[in-house]
Amino acid sequence: MPSIDQAIGERVRIYRKALGMSQTDLAEKIGVRFQQVQKYENGSNRIAASRLWQIADALNISVVSLFEGLPGTQPEPSAQTSEMIGLLQRLPEQRRTEALFYLRGLANGRNIDPK
Repeated sequence: MPSIDQAIGERVRIYRKALGMSQTDLAEKIGVRFQQVQKYENGSNRIAASRLWQIADALNISVVSLFEGLPGTQPEPSAQTSEMIGLLQRLPEQRRTEALFYLRGLANGRNIDPK
């Protein structure tokens, strides 16, 4: 199994190539030499958080997308979970508090009658 550094480097390489961007192009955008990008991509050098942010920005992706699906990361939420989150976010604060009250009750096995 590759190290986390190697896995992140491979993801950087995949996204970079998908954009048709050379290592030199990426290096220029993040302020390093192309040899440093090579080291990041093969996992021999760790990518600092601030540099990871720059790389994600240069590739027009989120930093999180570089970690998704790696061992120890959270699985993607189901469509139903995503829908529930979206619906909760659209509610006004008072209604959201009520909805959470009912969800907590259901999760704890209580039969809640919404009136």
